[in-house]
Amino acid sequence: MEQQQKQDKTIRKLKKQLKLYMKKVEDLEANARQTISSSETSMPVRPVHIARKEKEFQGMLEFKEDDTGHLLKNLVVDLKPRGVAVSFTPGLPAFIIFMCLRYADSVNDDRRLSTLLNSTISSIKGVIKRKGNDFEVVSFWLANTCRLMHCLKQYSGDEVFMVHNTAKQNEQCLANFELTEYHQLFGDLAIQIYRQIIKSMENILLPLIIPCMLEHEAEQGVLGSKPTGLRKRSPSCPDEALTVEVLLQRLSFFHTTMSQHGMDSDIIKQVVKQQFYIISAVTLNNLLLRKDMCSWGKGLQIRYNVWQLDEWLSERELSGCGAKETLEPLIQAAQLLQIKKNTEADAKAICSMCSSLTTAQIVKILTLYTPVIEFEERVSNTFIITIKNLLKDRAESSNLMMDAKKIFSVTFPFTPSSVALETIQIPASLNLGFLIRV
Repeated sequence: MEQQQKQDKTIRKLKKQLKLYMKKVEDLEANARQTISSSETSMPVRPVHIARKEKEFQGMLEFKEDDTGHLLKNLVVDLKPRGVAVSFTPGLPAFIIFMCLRYADSVNDDRRLSTLLNSTISSIKGVIKRKGNDFEVVSFWLANTCRLMHCLKQYSGDEVFMVHNTAKQNEQCLANFELTEYHQLFGDLAIQIYRQIIKSMENILLPLIIPCMLEHEAEQGVLGSKPTGLRKRSPSCPDEALTVEVLLQRLSFFHTTMSQHGMDSDIIKQVVKQQFYIISAVTLNNLLLRKDMCSWGKGLQIRYNVWQLDEWLSERELSGCGAKETLEPLIQAAQLLQIKKNTEADAKAICSMCSSLTTAQIVKILTLYTPVIEFEERVSNTFIITIKNLLKDRAESSNLMMDAKKIFSVTFPFTPSSVALETIQIPASLNLGFLIRV
């Protein structure tokens, strides 16, 4: 019994000691936590960058039907091509419009789709009507109209066009609507704009062609003396510094502008061919009307100027575009001014050489030919009659003048784009913040 009491007493004592030690441990832990907390609050917290997950865009732009007018006003009507051409992706307006079309297609909204397409055509037509004399504006919208037409084909789902696409581009083909009729509508619009770009170029070139190709007097030591017995004519343009180099500078401006706008190379080649035809036709027609231009020296000058034009084509890898061939009548006219014109053998050589000139043109140049020096004889009537007899069976037009207003038919070969729609960014300067990338 006594032993039991001792054990109970010992147990109570140990319990008290245990409670005392537990209290001390709790106090120590509390002090430690307080110290750590104080230390943490006194140290600056290192900022942590929270990365946003990159969203995978599908190459579409969400828009409301009510925003169509606002979209086309900012992107077509009010857009100034001069600033856009240099700083933006070539064809950017066309890509933006097509990305909006893809969204309307994806939500199966035929009304939104047709409204955007028809309003786009109307807006572009309006710009061309108002600013048709501005070459840069017309060039810009020819390039973008063709790009939009190509996009409609490239993403149509037609296997003929899909073979040119990447796998991603084929995934982005239109899903709900067949827009073949609009391929034709945009093709017709492109033809209309092409004719306008030719007209705007013609307005710029016409005042330059005669002064640069015919009237500019090079060094007499190179081109020979002036024809005798002729009064000096006033140049068509008051600026006597107009040389073929000035004409080449203008051609270079046209070419650079079209390239910056992202115009298809096939279209640029057709434009250049038309430019050279205008130069050739206007120069030859003027030559056929002016006695003071039909001399040996003028023939040499024309050949030099044509050589300069040929060099310009070669430098831009445009020799195969058909432009050089349009100069052939002018080249042959210049050679006719320099070739011998006395014997029957000379007459046969002329008939063989001048295959691009009509009989009327050959006879006219020979009739107008003026000797460079006083003891050189004019072309005899007998020689001209010989020419006529040699060419009497030639099947040709009887027209004396070339049709300077002729415009070659234009084609727009399909040209796919490698631009990934999902990577296109919309510059803030276009004020299209209401469009949402999808």
